[in-house]
Amino acid sequence: MKLDTKKQTADPAIDLLLEHADELVDCLRCLKSEGSQRGGQSDAAIALGAASSRERLVKLSATLLPAFQAIASKTSEKTPVAVSGPQIQSGLALPPPTIVTKWTPADIPKLPPPVPKVLDPQIEKAALTHMGQHLLGINYERLEWLGDAYLEVIATAIIHYTFPHLPEGRCAQMRELMVRNLTLSEFTVACGLDKRASLPEEFSEGGRQGGTTASEKGRVKALGDLFEAYVGAVILSDPQTGLKRVSDWLKALWSPILEQQTKHHRGGPPSEINEKTKLDQLIGGRHIKIEYRDRPVQKKDKAFGKALFAVSCILHGWGESGKELGFGTGLNKKEAGNKAAQNAMANKKLLKPYIEKRAVYLAAQRAQQEQEAAQQAPAQQGQETQS
Repeated sequence: MKLDTKKQTADPAIDLLLEHADELVDCLRCLKSEGSQRGGQSDAAIALGAASSRERLVKLSATLLPAFQAIASKTSEKTPVAVSGPQIQSGLALPPPTIVTKWTPADIPKLPPPVPKVLDPQIEKAALTHMGQHLLGINYERLEWLGDAYLEVIATAIIHYTFPHLPEGRCAQMRELMVRNLTLSEFTVACGLDKRASLPEEFSEGGRQGGTTASEKGRVKALGDLFEAYVGAVILSDPQTGLKRVSDWLKALWSPILEQQTKHHRGGPPSEINEKTKLDQLIGGRHIKIEYRDRPVQKKDKAFGKALFAVSCILHGWGESGKELGFGTGLNKKEAGNKAAQNAMANKKLLKPYIEKRAVYLAAQRAQQEQEAAQQAPAQQGQETQS
C-alpha cells in the first residue's frame, strides 16, 4: 500500500516524514529482503545490494534527522523527567547542570585543553572540508548549522548557571562575546583546526600564492564556521557523551571571558530597589526633581568592547537649579543612570546639606500633621459626647 505523502499537517516535521515515507519504507523493505533472499545470488552480489540499500538509508536518515529530533523534543517536553533544565524560552529546555556545569576558576586550564575527537572518521572529514563536501549525506554546511545551534545553547546554559542573578540584557551581551565569529576564529587557530582542515587557499594566512587573498572579515567568518562545524561533528558522532565533552572543552576555552565577567559581576543578587530609587528616598521630596540627562562619551567597555552610554544625575531643588550630583556610564541608559545615582550617593559630603534639608522638611511636615490632629481631637470628642 502506498502512503499518502501529499497530506499536509500543521507540523513541518511530520510533513517532512510524510514526504519521504515511501522512500523510507522501500529502503527498509529492501534491506529486509536482501537479508532473506540468498538463493541464486553470490555473496558479492548480496553484499553489493545491501551496501546500496544502506547507503540510501544513511542519506535519507541525514535528511530526516531534523524531523525525528523535532518530534523527540516535543515528546520530551511532555515528559517531566526530560525537562531537567530551566525553561529560558518557550520550547527550549537547557541541558541540565550535570551535563553543562557552571563555570568556576577551577575550570581555567593550566595548559591548552585537548581538542575532543570526532568518533566517526567520515563526519570528521566532512567537518574539516570547507564548502559543501557531501559524505554519506553529511556535509559541512549542515554541521556548521548544527554546531552553531549547540554553541548558542551551551553558552546560554553556562551563563545561566554561573551568573544566576545577572540581568538578561547582560547575559545576552556576554553570550554574543562568547559565540561571535572573531572569538570562534581565534579558537580555530589556537586548537590547530585550520591546519587540519581543507580550506580554500585564499583563506590561509598568506592567501592564494600568486592569486587572491580573502578579506580579514571573510577569513574570520570562514574560521568561525569551521569551529562551528567541528563542534557539530563531535556531538553528532557521539550521541552519548558528545555534548558533555564539547561543553567541558568550550568552558575551558571560554575561561578568559568568563573570568573577566566574574570580576565585573561579583556579589549576590541585585537589590530589589535600584540606585535611582535609593537616591530619591535619600534627598527627594515634594517639588524636588532629580533629572537623568544623557551625555556624550567616547569610552568603550573593557569587558564587551562596546560603546558606553553616559548619564549625569542633576538636582533641581533644595536651593539648586541644575546641580550635577554624579556621573555614570554603562552598556545601556538604565545602567548608566543607576551608576550616576550610585556615584552621587558615594559623595556623602556633597549630599549632606540636601539630606539635612530633607530631614528639616519632613520634621516640619510631621509637626504640622500632629498639630492638625490635635486641633481635630476636641471636635471629634464633642461629636461622640452628643451621640
